[in-house]
Amino acid sequence: MNVLRKIESVLGFIENLVLVVFLTVTVGMAFLQVILREFWSTGIIWADVFLRHLVLWIGFFGAALAAKESRHFSINIITKRMPAMLQRIVQVFLHVTAAVVCYFLYSAGMSFVADEIKYNNQPLFTILGKDVMPYYMEAIIPIGFALIGLHFLFRAIEAAVEGPQSAEVV
Repeated sequence: MNVLRKIESVLGFIENLVLVVFLTVTVGMAFLQVILREFWSTGIIWADVFLRHLVLWIGFFGAALAAKESRHFSINIITKRMPAMLQRIVQVFLHVTAAVVCYFLYSAGMSFVADEIKYNNQPLFTILGKDVMPYYMEAIIPIGFALIGLHFLFRAIEAAVEGPQSAEVV
């Protein structure tokens, strides 16, 4: 169990770091765009498209951290009144179910990105002469669902081993 906690702790640290960096870049670039447009009637051509996609990344990393900390959307009014053993069973079932749903969403995301690679040869934008393809930015869809599903799997294992006190119900 300690190994899983260590893995999840490192993963959470990385997710948190990426989230902070992306939020900082988003706020900084949006502010720069406003300043450029207001005072010089110009802007960075690719910034708006980049920021829209960066919001998608921020959303997925935020959702992964919410799943890690059991702060995702949950309704547990009924399960709070259940006996401890039944709570444990329900928690394990719900977390495993959420992980399975995330797996299917991950698979759909992988298919989507594969189709983008196969059929969409147009760059999203160009930075310093380098084309940024749409699938670079859309790769967060399968990555995000994989991270969220992994955290749900960790919550299921934790609930099975330690009982209902350690994990919230989905």
